[in-house]
Amino acid sequence: MPEEIPTRFDPAAIEARWQKAWAEGRAFEATHDPKGATFSMILPPPNVTGVLTLGHMLGDTVMDLLARWHRMRGEGVLWLPGVDHAGLSTQVAVRRELDRQGVHLEDLPREEILQRILTWKNDREATIRAQTEAGGFSVDWSRYRYTMDPGSTRATREVFVRLYREGLIYRGERMVHWDPKLRTALSDLEVVHREEEAELLFVTYPWADGSPGGIVVATVRPETIFGDVAVVVHPDDERHRDAVGRSVRVPLTERTVPILTDSTIDREFGNGALKLTPRHDPVDFAIAQRHPEIAMPPTILDTSARLVGDWVPERFRGLARVAAREAVTKALSDGGFMVRSERYHHSVGRSERSDAVVEPILSTQWFVKLSALAPPVIDAVNTGEVRIHPERWVRTFHRWMENLQDWCISRQVVWGHPIPVYFCDSCHATQASVDAPVRCEHCGGIHLTQDPDVLDTWFTSWLWPFVTMGWPETTGDLAHYYPTSVLVTGRDIMFFWVARMLMAGFKFTGTAPFSDVYFTGMLRDETGRKMSKHLGNSPDPLALIGERGADTLRFAVLHPNPVDQDGPLGPATLDAGRNFLTKLWNLGRFASTHLPDGTEPALRAPTLTPGSALENRWILSRWHSTVRSLDEALSAFEFTRAASLLYGFVWHDLADRYVEASKDALRGTRGAAAQREAREVLHFVLERTLRALHPMVPHVTEALWHLLPHDGELLTLAAWPRADEAPADANSETSAELVFDAIRTYRNLRAEGGIAIASLPVAYVRPASPADATVYAAESETIRRLARIGELRLLAAREEPPGSTARAVTTGGEFFLARATPSGEPEEGLAKERVKLAGLLDKTRERLSDPTFRSRAPPHVVAEAEEKARDLSERVRKIDDLLAGPAAGS
Repeated sequence: MPEEIPTRFDPAAIEARWQKAWAEGRAFEATHDPKGATFSMILPPPNVTGVLTLGHMLGDTVMDLLARWHRMRGEGVLWLPGVDHAGLSTQVAVRRELDRQGVHLEDLPREEILQRILTWKNDREATIRAQTEAGGFSVDWSRYRYTMDPGSTRATREVFVRLYREGLIYRGERMVHWDPKLRTALSDLEVVHREEEAELLFVTYPWADGSPGGIVVATVRPETIFGDVAVVVHPDDERHRDAVGRSVRVPLTERTVPILTDSTIDREFGNGALKLTPRHDPVDFAIAQRHPEIAMPPTILDTSARLVGDWVPERFRGLARVAAREAVTKALSDGGFMVRSERYHHSVGRSERSDAVVEPILSTQWFVKLSALAPPVIDAVNTGEVRIHPERWVRTFHRWMENLQDWCISRQVVWGHPIPVYFCDSCHATQASVDAPVRCEHCGGIHLTQDPDVLDTWFTSWLWPFVTMGWPETTGDLAHYYPTSVLVTGRDIMFFWVARMLMAGFKFTGTAPFSDVYFTGMLRDETGRKMSKHLGNSPDPLALIGERGADTLRFAVLHPNPVDQDGPLGPATLDAGRNFLTKLWNLGRFASTHLPDGTEPALRAPTLTPGSALENRWILSRWHSTVRSLDEALSAFEFTRAASLLYGFVWHDLADRYVEASKDALRGTRGAAAQREAREVLHFVLERTLRALHPMVPHVTEALWHLLPHDGELLTLAAWPRADEAPADANSETSAELVFDAIRTYRNLRAEGGIAIASLPVAYVRPASPADATVYAAESETIRRLARIGELRLLAAREEPPGSTARAVTTGGEFFLARATPSGEPEEGLAKERVKLAGLLDKTRERLSDPTFRSRAPPHVVAEAEEKARDLSERVRKIDDLLAGPAAGS
């Protein structure tokens, strides 16, 4: 006998129970020898820098929906979890923590730094797992991986060595982004550009020959003046034609530099003359490369961005950038070199990790030649071998792939995979090796020094789809589950991760690592701001789950805001999700009271006949249509549409319409046969609805399924419902819609007329067609009962109803309701009803006037709101007519 369903929906009472049941039943462990179709995904490994955010919850919910859906369809499913060591990011997080304790990371021995970071990692890793489990996400914990576990470490070294030996990894001096706070190189993608205001200085560089005047140069970086090797102008700039070939003296120094030309110079910037500092500006470096007559100067900034070197006057040496800028600016002014200054807005690159202003410097680093790995990726997206969802991101993807820069993969930090390169102390040869060598492969020397740098964390992450399955070894998981099926992630790492994974997949496995990429939107608060800890508008998912329940959060991120667009998540959305689950819970409670002991599981749909109750034929047909549309939506990665279909079916079709229409049959007032049929239909439709909702809200559906007669151990392992289990019946759907429209119309007429609840007025209908008349006649009892009318009389084409009536017209005909006999104070009742309706109308119009709602809500939700506004407006107008007098409402 099923358990009694509690009267109150309490997530805390059910979620932990069913998470434990799934774990004990090993429900999510992928078989090692799957038969038939498979479906696989990797969980994008969260960084151990912190804990999961609501953004993670959004992506994980979409992935869990897919995993559970495919699992219920009978496919072998592997959803593989893991975490990322997040080298630089984690070291930054630990450094901040130590700063709060008054400890400087740089003052600690290397081994202690590593131990501190490892302790941090273990703590955050445990929290991440707890959050993932609390969300009910069906990952296979038996295959859990970590980007610095032994398998990942060996694979990372293997890839580096292979690319190095093919010449696709090289070490060279190139212009890189340098974070002077963290003292490490950054990749292009780790630099965030912002518009900032600065002081643009116009400085005179005097003629070297001592003649009066000079050339005026504009700069926002006066502190780099000591690294200048030339002044460059455009060859067609008439203002400086006579200056070309002459020399000028660098202010505050005794050095002289030539004036050169280059066609890339922007003549509109400043005075059209550029100070050339090739070691500290990428544009300057590129120009210097085109002028081999210019010798490369020494560096004037150290790793902390302090002025250093013989080219820097002694009084400025050791000054950090900001202090140096102020000191040099003052010296230029005092020395008479300053012409003027003005406020200037320009793009400034800042480190994504430390927020420090990035310093472009020439530095010896390790690079990957990405352009050599890109062609198969571009072809795969062009041919549809790899599909990007939503399709609007394809153009952005191509734009980046066509402008690739070599990837700087070396980092000057402690935490990460050491670069597997060794330098011979004897012959100074370089060798890359998966295993640490004991001898130099060139001279046989035994004294080798490993490169001190570590690899960019993405150098392991880009291998994740196949490394997690055992590569470079030949494994069963690689054979059965690779390539994976879908990658779900945020568009913000489209290039950091997605594009690079595609490159690595083609390079090392000969195929794309996944066939579909789905980019989620970004969650925002209800005012439209991006969620962040800094703004205090990003709740802790664990706290939110504790307060609201995992299923509430899961449904709220799926509905009503489109998953693939940026959208708000706040109390209103969470309340709507909780209300839906409460509606589902109450529906389960209602059904349980009408399923007596001994009720068999709903193994198949009840067999109905043309004589079966219309509501039974209608709900089975609606279920058929809903499941068919649901499968189409999920196959097209339209997750919000899928959630909307089930929301509408449960709330409007099943709960509001079917249950109300079938209540008398379920109570037995239509006889035993009708009662039995209604019970079977309700049981079948609710059980299959729980199956269909399970991938979205697994806990509440698992709980309700077990509280109803069922077949099987766990709902999560039950078969996915099929549309063809129930018959499609277009005629029944059309007839039922006529009936429900008539009921709604009469209810509106009652409300507008202020008719007391106990009053049962006579109703009339002039059908729009003979077919409609047949339906009204056959279903008059249902209409009468649900609309609370005393009698339903059908009128002939020209027949008028007797007495005073209220009237409404729909596509199904003309509807009339006898006016109630005035008693008490009817106008007072009408006035109260008008206030209520007007309030609802104001709220609906306010919602529709919100551009955020219109741009982000699904079209059907906007359409429903517009229809509601029209309906409320018409009802208010009719009450106004009634209050104005009998003539106005006739």
